[in-house]
Amino acid sequence: MKVIGLCGGSGSGKSIVSKCFFNRGVPSLDTDAVYHTMVESSSECSSALINEFGESIKNSEGGVNRKVLADIVFGFDSENKLKKLNSISHFYILKHCREWLSEQERKGVKAAIIDAPVLFESGFDRECDLTVAVIASSELRIERIKKRDKTTEEDAKKRIKNQADDDFLVKNADYVIYNNTTEQELDLQVEKICRLILR
Repeated sequence: MKVIGLCGGSGSGKSIVSKCFFNRGVPSLDTDAVYHTMVESSSECSSALINEFGESIKNSEGGVNRKVLADIVFGFDSENKLKKLNSISHFYILKHCREWLSEQERKGVKAAIIDAPVLFESGFDRECDLTVAVIASSELRIERIKKRDKTTEEDAKKRIKNQADDDFLVKNADYVIYNNTTEQELDLQVEKICRLILR
């Protein structure tokens, strides 16, 4: 089974790309969704984060209030705090990814995707057979983030600023998908990659 690492910044369109792959028999695991599920109630990951960042981030379910955590992480000394957050969360996310991939292999699928916005930063790219980056213009990404998350342009720009830039992704990924036009054009790019990797 081929393990495909899918990455790209917020608003680039990774979820649509995952859907295009799924339509060709390639399942995907969204690591953002995994993280959200892990921290919404009491878990090993939640406990580790509360130990690191304090009881103030604890929610009523024994999990993590992600808004309070984000305010702490992106406040004073944000670089060091973000590193600590990532080192804790990545450990538990990667553990879950490995278990999921084993399950897909048992099912006999030809390939499976790990959708990880910080694929290279987390080191999970080293466990992938190949990597795919999704790229889109910053203007489009800002509009998509604003619409999807009902947030301000300033918040959308701040989120993009805290993520790897396109040059880094293009340089490090094996394949690059450009999502600046239509979903049909996007699907054609996925089709081309599938023909190359699923032979």
